[in-house]
Amino acid sequence: MTTTGRPTYVPSTSDISKAFADEITSLGGTVPNVYDDGERMFARGVLPADAEVRPGDHIRGGVALRVAGPQIQVHPYTFRQVCSNGAIAAQALESRRLERIEAAEVAAPTSDTGVVMIDLRLAVRACAAPETFAVTTRQMRSATEVEADLALNLLPVLARMPGGMDQRWLSQILQRFSTDDDRSVFGLMNAVTSVARDVRDQDARWRLEELGGTIPARLVLKPKVVARPEPALVGA
Repeated sequence: MTTTGRPTYVPSTSDISKAFADEITSLGGTVPNVYDDGERMFARGVLPADAEVRPGDHIRGGVALRVAGPQIQVHPYTFRQVCSNGAIAAQALESRRLERIEAAEVAAPTSDTGVVMIDLRLAVRACAAPETFAVTTRQMRSATEVEADLALNLLPVLARMPGGMDQRWLSQILQRFSTDDDRSVFGLMNAVTSVARDVRDQDARWRLEELGGTIPARLVLKPKVVARPEPALVGA
């Protein structure tokens, strides 16, 4: 228990940050963004994996990490190079939510803490896998081919944001989307992540990047209707 009366957890944010950076670096990536105040931590790692969503529009693969209270979240992450926007694929199958251990007066068993750290490293590896990046890339390419429907693609997921965040950010998202020539679902995603890029509050930025990453993942393409020939009339 800290002097503020809030419980403390292990592994510490510092230990988690070091393990995260170690895994990303071992995969040839970098960790350009880390925020750690001792109670919360937000980090994004960017990997060498590169793909072209549209001609001249490249994304890099990566992993996003959030630590708050007892929970650790690890998700696939993409970095759009043309505008430095990031998106978190929180709905990906490889996403993981891990539990830290509350530190009581007696120190938590080292073995229990070690298990959490092993699970963390495995989660980072899963989110960094080439197959994971390939799925995200396919979703974004599909999103470039479909015109955005705000009522369908944005409002349902925005309404799930806590504490009135939907009303706080809606006008900015719509303003950026309306001033861009891209009317696709991909364009809508980038309007959201561009707002996230400019937000200083770390929790709000994370939630907006999650929202942006959710939009192409929720896209369900309608199957093409193939015209079938009329059956021939008997005796014709």
